[in-house]
Amino acid sequence: MNFFCRLLGHTWVHKSDDPKIAWNTTKSMDELAMTASGVPRFYEECARCGAQRDLPVRVRPGSATPAAPGGDEPAPAGG
Repeated sequence: MNFFCRLLGHTWVHKSDDPKIAWNTTKSMDELAMTASGVPRFYEECARCGAQRDLPVRVRPGSATPAAPGGDEPAPAGG
């Protein structure tokens, strides 16, 4: 931990890790189809020392299901 982080506290900056995207042709070989190899990760990183923490899952008001990170749609049930 940086001296300034101990003295003043962390300065959290929102970050995300985007999954790798591959562009492949369809079976008819006339279109490109996008396939993602992972799920994006949304987190916060300290600008001074580089410490990372995951963002908490937000619960939409009036809903029992948590919101998907970074979107307005509810998260899919069952994974």
